[in-house]
Amino acid sequence: MMYKKSRVFLSCAAALSIATPAIAQEESIERIEVTGSKIKRLDLESASPVTVIEAADIAMSGLSNVEELLQELTVSAGPAGNATNAYWTSNGYATAQINLRGLGIKRTLTLLNGRRLVAGGTGANDSPDLNMIPVALIERIEVLTDGASAIYGADAVAGVVNIITKQFFSGGEFSAKGGMTAEGDGKNKEANLLLGGNFDRGNAILNINYVDNGSVLQSARNTCPLTEEDGKLECFYSGRTIGGRASLADGSEVQFNQDPNGDGNSYEAYSNAKHGYNWFESLNSYSPMKRLNIASMLNYDINDDVKLSAEVIYANRQSSQIVTPRSFKNISVSKDFVYNPTGQDLVLKSRRNVEVADPEFYQETNTLQSSLALTGVLPNDWSWLLSYSYGRNTGIDGWSYDMNDERVEQTLDASVCSVAADAAIPCGDYFGAYELSPQVLDYVTYQREGSGGNEMQAFQAQLNGDLMALSDGYLSFAAGVEHRKEQGWRTPDAIAHLNGEEDPISGSYDVNEAFVEFAVPIISDKAWAKSLHAEVALRYSDYSTFGSDTTHKLGLTWQVTDNFMLRSVKSTAFRTPTITELFGGTNTENLITIDPCDGATGTILKNCLADGVPADFAQQGSTIKTGVGGNPEVEPETADTFTLGMVWQAGFAEDLSITLDYFDIEIDNAINSVAGSNMLRLCYSDPVAYQAYCNNFQRDPVNKQVTSLLKRPMNAASEEVAGVDVNVSYKAQFDSVLFGANWNTTHLLTHENTAFAGAETEELLGKITADRGSFAEWKSNLNLTASFDVWQFAYSIRYIGEADDENGGGPIGRSVPSVTYHDIQLKWSYSDSLYLSAGIDNLFDKEPPYLTSWNDANTDVFTYDTVGQRGYVSLNYQF
Repeated sequence: MMYKKSRVFLSCAAALSIATPAIAQEESIERIEVTGSKIKRLDLESASPVTVIEAADIAMSGLSNVEELLQELTVSAGPAGNATNAYWTSNGYATAQINLRGLGIKRTLTLLNGRRLVAGGTGANDSPDLNMIPVALIERIEVLTDGASAIYGADAVAGVVNIITKQFFSGGEFSAKGGMTAEGDGKNKEANLLLGGNFDRGNAILNINYVDNGSVLQSARNTCPLTEEDGKLECFYSGRTIGGRASLADGSEVQFNQDPNGDGNSYEAYSNAKHGYNWFESLNSYSPMKRLNIASMLNYDINDDVKLSAEVIYANRQSSQIVTPRSFKNISVSKDFVYNPTGQDLVLKSRRNVEVADPEFYQETNTLQSSLALTGVLPNDWSWLLSYSYGRNTGIDGWSYDMNDERVEQTLDASVCSVAADAAIPCGDYFGAYELSPQVLDYVTYQREGSGGNEMQAFQAQLNGDLMALSDGYLSFAAGVEHRKEQGWRTPDAIAHLNGEEDPISGSYDVNEAFVEFAVPIISDKAWAKSLHAEVALRYSDYSTFGSDTTHKLGLTWQVTDNFMLRSVKSTAFRTPTITELFGGTNTENLITIDPCDGATGTILKNCLADGVPADFAQQGSTIKTGVGGNPEVEPETADTFTLGMVWQAGFAEDLSITLDYFDIEIDNAINSVAGSNMLRLCYSDPVAYQAYCNNFQRDPVNKQVTSLLKRPMNAASEEVAGVDVNVSYKAQFDSVLFGANWNTTHLLTHENTAFAGAETEELLGKITADRGSFAEWKSNLNLTASFDVWQFAYSIRYIGEADDENGGGPIGRSVPSVTYHDIQLKWSYSDSLYLSAGIDNLFDKEPPYLTSWNDANTDVFTYDTVGQRGYVSLNYQF
């Protein structure tokens, strides 16, 4: 895919307009607003680095999901939520976001046509769901890799993703696509219809998009979860078992019968190798999803000076994931209970209730995003803008069935239950597989379903123009005021709430903002400078929840010669707590968590032993029940960002350009909800310094497995990331063949995180983690294209550098080698109106590397391809 840096893009972008139509000047030269500035200008180059992905490149990729496109960028890293992530939580399963610089989705601001979007998911969510935007409607995507709070307000810490849709289209275009993996699964289908037309004073567009993505089971790619034993990879299984386990009064751990044809009253000493559950058979590697998107755009000239633009986007998403059979909390059972075969008091635990077949976790969301804008020009040629945006997202999610812990406990209490055939509360035989009667199952199971939503309203008024003529050009400005209100809510299932598994969430805030931005020409036509321009911006924000804050930006562009430019930006940024971070109650989730006592050495082993964890301890499964909640005391975080770069356009080759940009982001008072894996690791590395973390989890008194963990956000951390982005772009024509090459590389220089003042600084550079993705020093994408007559060819190479496991491990999994993926696409134009495309992703079927701290599929699903080779064919017809 040809991802182009701003310098390359600018040469062909002057004819394009974005969401706010530019105002034509007397000389009929259009001024354009570029992401990173609200000033419309003739010279589109700004001090901030911008990467542009154009519609033609998106079409050649064959992708149906915006997030897959964005997460392949070298500037992206870590978890962001998509169909390939088996776990994505906080009411956001199957949502799709973007994570720039690996700093988290909450520090990347996503815009649609320069405007904010409503958060998406099934209630009180943190970020927009990119599933709402159909790929075929996108004109281009501009990715600003610079802090931009002075321009756009809160959350633009790592950068801004501005998705720009087609605004003026006349005619019709139909496209259809189908694909699957080389294994025959993961089938996907997409159809898109785009209609547009001009009328007397404007243009209208209607786009209808439907996507149906199939599933891939983890067990179809990985036989079992793996662990490293004596230099070899061996299967290991979950301690939540079919038939159930128990801790007996004499201290022994037993497993009840698992054979459907066996002795229902039998039990024996528990062995993970013999009795453990292979949960890979009950999880997706790629989750199924259906999407319907309907979008309409209108541009209307009220008169020669005033224009109206409107857009409405509606999206319905239906998604699901198979899940492991549900279980229930640990329950004490008397030795005298009628179905207890042991003759001892016991604690029944870790039972997977396979008697109810095919459990499923499902979601359905409905999202509406709309805007109305008036733009015009004043007699002094200043342009003005008045706009209103409204977004609303609602959703439901749930399990096809869940276990009511309170009722399960009743069916194991002889003083409450009965073995009579018509008992109101039947006693349950949980001591072995397939022993539960239909009456018991009907009594203890229920369909669990929660609901919620998000809403956003935003008003904006803006002026833009030239203030005065200076000796070296015009002093230009943009100024405006904005008002925004956001709210989120979440209503949990009544039984889940009663059992303490999820609390309701409800919260809102509003913010009033004022901003001003100047573009200042300082020098022009000197021997040492063709031009020198400054960009200055200031934004004042007043939040109903936190009070006020001010952010600023200072940028410089120094055009040294016609072919060489230097640029730099120094700015401040901030992020406000999300509604869940501020108002959220406790929500219990099974989160991927690595217990450091499994395979521990050195200091960690010593502290694990001191805590009563045996030296041969082995974690049972990859998830731990974690209470995730909000903190009403949490406050905004702040950041200082700095970029310094150069742009070189070769004098001897018009279409050869190189950009190099250094970036540094320092976040203070960071809102940090320490991940479970990290919390456990820090606790056992120094139990005194991290006593607060040690108090946040509990272990089973017998088998020492972590049974519960609690994490809440706090303002304590600091985080810094720095590195260098390089882009080389070249186009040339050899005879009748048009050749193109685009090479993007990110070299990470540092990424460190300090949990709180006085804590150790966690060095993430060159590391790969269990829950935050890879921080490899090198990431690189090379894209090659060739066009000849009716043929177009594209070949992409994506490189992810080697990394060491943050938690160590054995010789196989303690580090991962570099991984390279190859994609190929071919397009054939039958005529000017009809073309066919085909492509293969992961051409050589590269398998993901094994990782000690894997978060699913024996690897890092946030970084590596878990599905394997897959192909597609598509048809596009214009009429």
